[in-house]
Amino acid sequence: MWQSSLVDTLPQEADPAHQVYVAQQQPNEQRFMLMFTVGKEDAELFSTALRQQLAQLSQGEPEILPLGQTGGEDFLQTYTATAGQWATSGDLQLLQNQPQQLIAQAQQRLQQPIPLWMDIRQDPLLLSQRFVEALPDPLPGFEHQAPLYVRSSATQTTFLVALTSSADTLSQANARAIVARVDAMLASLDETELPHQVTRSGLVFHTDAAASQAKLEITWFGGLSLMFVLILLALVFRSFQHLVYSMLVLGVSTLVGVTAVVWFFSAPHVLTMVFATTLIGLCIDYVFHASIGASHGSNNWRHVVPALLLGAGTTIVGFLLLTLLSLPLLQQLGIFMAAALVTVAGLVLLIPQLGINKAPTASWQRLHFAAAEFFQRFSPRFRASFLLLLAVASAVAVWQNYRSDDSVRLLATSTPELLAQEQHMRAQTQAFYDADVILLQAPTASELQQRYAAVHEHLAQWQQQGWLSGWQSWYDYVPTPQQRQQTMATLQKLWLTKAGETYLAWLGIDAPEALQRETSALPRHPLQQDFIYLAATADSPAVGVIRLRGITQHEKLTEALATFSGAELYNPLTQASDALGHYRNQLMWWMAGLLLLLFAILSWRLPQANWQRRCLMSLQVNAVIVTALSSALAIAALWQPLNAFHLVGAMLVIVLGIDYGIFCASRIQRGHALQAISISALTTMFAFGALSFSQTAAIAAFGTTVLIGVAVTAVLVPLLPTANSTHSV
Repeated sequence: MWQSSLVDTLPQEADPAHQVYVAQQQPNEQRFMLMFTVGKEDAELFSTALRQQLAQLSQGEPEILPLGQTGGEDFLQTYTATAGQWATSGDLQLLQNQPQQLIAQAQQRLQQPIPLWMDIRQDPLLLSQRFVEALPDPLPGFEHQAPLYVRSSATQTTFLVALTSSADTLSQANARAIVARVDAMLASLDETELPHQVTRSGLVFHTDAAASQAKLEITWFGGLSLMFVLILLALVFRSFQHLVYSMLVLGVSTLVGVTAVVWFFSAPHVLTMVFATTLIGLCIDYVFHASIGASHGSNNWRHVVPALLLGAGTTIVGFLLLTLLSLPLLQQLGIFMAAALVTVAGLVLLIPQLGINKAPTASWQRLHFAAAEFFQRFSPRFRASFLLLLAVASAVAVWQNYRSDDSVRLLATSTPELLAQEQHMRAQTQAFYDADVILLQAPTASELQQRYAAVHEHLAQWQQQGWLSGWQSWYDYVPTPQQRQQTMATLQKLWLTKAGETYLAWLGIDAPEALQRETSALPRHPLQQDFIYLAATADSPAVGVIRLRGITQHEKLTEALATFSGAELYNPLTQASDALGHYRNQLMWWMAGLLLLLFAILSWRLPQANWQRRCLMSLQVNAVIVTALSSALAIAALWQPLNAFHLVGAMLVIVLGIDYGIFCASRIQRGHALQAISISALTTMFAFGALSFSQTAAIAAFGTTVLIGVAVTAVLVPLLPTANSTHSV
């Protein structure tokens, strides 16, 4: 079973409380909202049509339903069961200090023709009724007319509907299916010819927009890239034989790589295939090197084979190093690329037997022999010094200008229209909260209540200090354990006073029975599951959440929460961004390790006469790769801060740099090597470099790095000295 959700690409949370919260928030990612604004005169007809369409929307796959709303009856049952036991903080203060004022208010209320929800015998002071009336309104200004929320003005009516789907909206396939069904519903509403304005809000719409944009870019960029490759091959070889064989090698090796991933991993991710596009550049590189080498006779082929095997072997070992990292996505990539490259190396060795040895045109050969001769005019000492100094200078430059941003928002983009609708929805409703939440944890539910209540009591103070503009807390709907205990104790004392006895006599009832309630237990409430997540296992903590809005002082709020036991300011987006930063750091370590491995292998296996020459050559190959990587990252950082996807592009730069360097350092005639390198570099630069124009920041980061890195590599590798001291070309 292949995974497609972006959540599955991120490392699993190590903190048990974070794991509990993220698991509970998964349904929130499947919710979205639609808002319709119509003229006052069309409101009734439009409401009827909208209800009919919502009924049809609940049928079929994927199922889309109005978000379950806890009705008034559920709430009333909760507060009726606790009648006379709960009071707002304001009423509790009056009860303790000015009970006569509460009695007067209750008498005035009872003399008015207002329906009572509670049993007066249990709640003579109407405390529970006042508590219900003080509950926060989830959508101020809207009236709930299931399944719609309705707000009317003098000229127009607004209908708001909250929808949910069991499908994972972070999956591009599911997002497309959900949006398609919603679009069909909106098209049906358009057919009513009732003028209306639609506003959409929800992650599912942005996921679908990002996927559609990516597909459009891939179609255009892929088509242009293929056209360029065809034109280049027609000019260089006057034949498409090499392209056909490259596609065959790519197809077979991809099949082998996928099989290996499925064999080793129970649930591989489709994003592995996106990262594995580096295989395309390597396939083209190996096929052209092998075919050009074979076209110049068996003697030249004998020099090509060791270079092919050395380049492939080094790259395979490098990708196997990815399996040592702690990130499943990179482990899958390592297995895929290692298995695929073994297949590629085996297939390109069959090129002489298959007769795919058509030489490039004479003009192409003359151009590269002339280029090889030009570069070899510089003295070996000058070239070595130049490459090493350039590597140091470029490394220093990227170090000084290094800046990174691993925000998960780089994973996708959205359209200006959708972003404007999102802002309009937030402005019209107060149903949205920041991604930052106050997360509380404790070993038991009883202890969690105490910690939760301690933080809740400071929310109003933090709001007055301007740290935040609003919140949504469990104790907005139920009193704290201390408030419950104080309310019951104070009421028992009140009924023994003269004022209490007089009021009960006025009502003609006896004092309510003294109820002994366990205030440490969680009160039953329809909204409990939205704020309190009880431990599913003995090892998991009980977790509570307070949602926040309009945070302006993150640092001060974080410092304040640090003084409370088991409380923290938590943002899942920040955690996910940190995970991408972890990917970036792991890839940087991988590249550093690969360069060290490359130096060791080339110092051992290059064909130079002695180990000093081999070490010097290996050092120069590394210098070319370091310069290419540093230049690509330094220039890319001018457009946007570096992120994990720059490093994914750097993977392709480094593996192609290894191959280009090994072929130039081998006994292959330099002119022959440059012919294949230039074809490989041009096709790779155009195919992947075109992605630098993508509107998706992550894709653009990948394309920019490849474009610059491969170009710098192709320009510098001719400066490497030849393995043959008797001739230069």
